[in-house]
Amino acid sequence: MYNFKEGHTIVLGLTRSGKTYAVKKILTQNSKGVLFFNTQNENLEGFIKVNKFTHYSIILKLLKLNRKINYIPSTKLKEQFIEIQFLVDQLFENSNFSQKNPIYIVIDEAHLFQKESLESIKRIATSGIRWGLNGIFISQRPANLDNTLMSQSSHMLIFKCNMESQYFKNYSIPIEKILNNISIMGEYSFCEYDFLIVTPYTKV
Repeated sequence: MYNFKEGHTIVLGLTRSGKTYAVKKILTQNSKGVLFFNTQNENLEGFIKVNKFTHYSIILKLLKLNRKINYIPSTKLKEQFIEIQFLVDQLFENSNFSQKNPIYIVIDEAHLFQKESLESIKRIATSGIRWGLNGIFISQRPANLDNTLMSQSSHMLIFKCNMESQYFKNYSIPIEKILNNISIMGEYSFCEYDFLIVTPYTKV
C-alpha cells in the first residue's frame, strides 16, 4: 500500500490513467487533513465538499480536525486563480496548527496556473514544508508544469503518460523503465520515483 511521504509530490499521467482516483484513495486512508483544490470537479467520495461561499474559518476548523476537504472552485479560470491565492494566503497566515500537525494541499491540473496564482502554488513548493504544508501537484501535461514545482518535490508518482522525452531527460527520470513497468503491470498501475529508485505499484 502506498502512502504519501513528508515533502512535496508530483503526480503525472494521462487523462483517465487513474492519477486523481489514486491520490484520493491514498489520502482517504491517511490520518492527515487534506485540502483538495478540485478544478475538474472529480468525485471525491469521503471528502467534505466546500466552495468559495464556505467561510474560511470552517475550512480551517475541518483541517484542524484532520478532515478531507473537496474544494470546488469557480468554473471561470480567473476566479479559480483568485480563490487559490486566497486559500494559500490563509493557510500560511494560520499555519500555527499545521506546523504541529502537517496537512496536504492537492492542486489538480497544476499546469494551468499562471502568474499570480502560480506564485501562490510556488509558495507552497518553496516554503510550505516549514509550515507543515505538503503539496501534491497533479498534471497531465508535465512539459507545461512550472520548474519550481518539480525542483522542490522529493517524490513523483507516474501513471501512463506520453513520453515527453526531453522533459523527463532534463530531470534524469528513467521514463522508459517506468513506462515499461506500467505496461507490464496493467491499467491504473503507477511507479513512484524518488529521484533515485523506481518503485512499481499495481494498485493503491
